[in-house]
Amino acid sequence: MQFPSIEPLGRSQRILLTMLPGLALLMLGGLLMLYQFHAGIQHSLEVQLADKLEKIEQIVDQAQRTGESMLQQPSLDCQLIYPEMRRQATAQPYVRSMRLIDHVGRVYCDSVIGWHAPAYSQEYPRTERLQLWRGNRLSPWHPLLMLWLEAKRADVSGIQVVVDSDYLKDRLAHLERDSWFYLHIGDRWLDENGSMTFPQARPYWQQRSLASTRYPLAVVMDYSMPKMLLQRLGQEPDQLILLLLFSCTFSWGFHRLLLRSGAPSRELQRAVRQQEFIPYLQPLVDTQHLQWCGVEVLMRWHHPLDGMVLPELFIPFAESTGHIVAMTRSLMQQTAAQLGALTLPAGFQISINVSAAYVADGSLPADCAAFLSAFPPGSIRLTLELTERELITTGPDTDALLVQLHDLGVRIAIDDFGTGHSSLSYLQKMDVDELKIDRSFVAGIGSDSLSADILDSILQLAAKLGLTVVAEGVECMQQEDYLRQHGAHLLQGYRYARPMPISEFLLRPEWHNRPSEPRTRAHAEVHP
Repeated sequence: MQFPSIEPLGRSQRILLTMLPGLALLMLGGLLMLYQFHAGIQHSLEVQLADKLEKIEQIVDQAQRTGESMLQQPSLDCQLIYPEMRRQATAQPYVRSMRLIDHVGRVYCDSVIGWHAPAYSQEYPRTERLQLWRGNRLSPWHPLLMLWLEAKRADVSGIQVVVDSDYLKDRLAHLERDSWFYLHIGDRWLDENGSMTFPQARPYWQQRSLASTRYPLAVVMDYSMPKMLLQRLGQEPDQLILLLLFSCTFSWGFHRLLLRSGAPSRELQRAVRQQEFIPYLQPLVDTQHLQWCGVEVLMRWHHPLDGMVLPELFIPFAESTGHIVAMTRSLMQQTAAQLGALTLPAGFQISINVSAAYVADGSLPADCAAFLSAFPPGSIRLTLELTERELITTGPDTDALLVQLHDLGVRIAIDDFGTGHSSLSYLQKMDVDELKIDRSFVAGIGSDSLSADILDSILQLAAKLGLTVVAEGVECMQQEDYLRQHGAHLLQGYRYARPMPISEFLLRPEWHNRPSEPRTRAHAEVHP
């Protein structure tokens, strides 16, 4: 009979499982870092945008103040005002030149060349308060900013104040790459190089525009966010390095936690494959003749490094993880292989503990049939002790399983009766053949009246239901006599023998149905 084993995850799967949390943290941290960089870049650009608009407005403010000061002069006759115009154009920052316009729309006085003859004066359109010009006759390819101020007086229509584009491009200039600033007036654009141009077509989320509230102009910002993010990553690699280190540390910690939490489970799987869970036998003694009439098969773990591991250290964990099924199946295989070749006394009882997980697994009848096939038909009584550490689900499936077991001749016992989840409910809902009294009630014989009362009640209940009673934990003659007098059928405990490996059991004469000598606990302690 081969017993299946649950193979652990492969190395590549474990590595992938270990890396996933670190990768998730790296992705989350990377997204947060990119969001932080994005917000920082946006804020920086918006601050620059506002700063550049403010500085350009200051230039226009200065041009307006200069023009207004000229319009406040008493006389705007060119011969009288020309020296003052020339002085103002030279002394005032940002102002390149000024032109006085008559009511006909002609330039009659220029701060550069002075008086214009009407026949030679150039007409300048003054429909807009602020205009961007590609140039004039003196510098046709050098852009200019033209500010028109209306005079509101009889001798002149207004004044044009010209600002050199060099001052404007200086205000648009910046040091960051992958971003560009433009001055937008009407349908014309001035870039940071001082050229008339148009910005590239970009998505709306990669362009920002801030309009002046005092002048018909706006500063437009055009940028490439992906390139700026990469640039920022290159400027601040320490954050990315810290994120990588933290992600690796997190993955390593998760790996250690995974090993720590998964190591017991994998160790149980390995032990099942290596058959390190070995059967120990503790005899069952009939109360009528005090002879060995059977054994309970107990599980022990012979670890190659730690030696013999106590059952309470691994059985609860094995039950919670489901490994107890493969472990019990392996125990049945080894017991059948070693006892099946012997000539056991007729009706020799072999009791094996079975967990709720094994009952729910559905393979229990087939495993019991394989176990019984190792012995001559009818030579043994196989008893399954249903442990109450886990709640066994009752219902049609469980009833059908018990019917299959009874058809095979397998007896059903409730182990540690009275201490588990629902002992009385099991008696009502399941076809039970045997009750096993917990050692805590046996230990109270002669000293604890409450335990004795409960014990008497259990014995009376079993007698009324016609159930076999097994008392475990018998250690002294007083307990033995009490149980024999009150109707117990089988006894088990250190008074007769400690659990022993099968090799030692075979050396004992008692299992040949020879009378067993009553022994004290001190005598029983001699046997390991």
